[in-house]
Amino acid sequence: MQNLQKNPDCMPTVSNWEIAASAWKTYRKAPLLTRLLSSARTYICPMQSLLVEVPQGATVFDIGCGSGLFLSLLVAYNVIDYAVGTDVNAKALKSATIAISRQLQLSEMNVEFIRIENYRQWPVALFSVVSMIDVMHHIPPSHQKAFFEAAVQRVQPGGRLLYKDMCKRPLWRAIANRIHDLLLARQWIHYVPLATIKEWSQECGLELETESHYSRYVYGHEKLVFRKPLPSLG
Repeated sequence: MQNLQKNPDCMPTVSNWEIAASAWKTYRKAPLLTRLLSSARTYICPMQSLLVEVPQGATVFDIGCGSGLFLSLLVAYNVIDYAVGTDVNAKALKSATIAISRQLQLSEMNVEFIRIENYRQWPVALFSVVSMIDVMHHIPPSHQKAFFEAAVQRVQPGGRLLYKDMCKRPLWRAIANRIHDLLLARQWIHYVPLATIKEWSQECGLELETESHYSRYVYGHEKLVFRKPLPSLG
């Protein structure tokens, strides 16, 4: 991996090509299809804009981590101290463990991947960053709000909730996103309007720091970064 100078706030800027190369190298012992998809995903997902939201030395809870791409890149660039990734897909988690094992042997970082089918089984620990990347649209609508609230509960005071999902507008991008998930996840997804996520975040006491929108080829992405306020001293 590249030897990057540590930034006290977050990882330095790297190019999409460098991120893709890191993913390709990280997953060299994973199944070939996983390696190809992980490297390709760095081109269709605004990964750099997500990575820079994680402060140096952070503890991270990555919800719906899949094959561990986001956490493996954070480890590759020496950003985090400790992380937990959860997913329902045992096969994906096995690939994540294989991909990241050698990196962990050469560092003092600690990363765990846990198969969890229900958000009620999540670790009760608090993290400085909780990430939800392309997860919410896979959750049944009747559980989406409770799922979001449970994620907020894992953010420590002063910490961040990093939320990214596929866009609902324009329609043609939403259709492209839907076809993508039908082909790869074999699932009919359920978009949550960004305004709804903001409303839920206010109810949970979060403060919105940034809102960003990205396009990669036919795919559209929406990113929200929230902060959980520190307790009042008064």
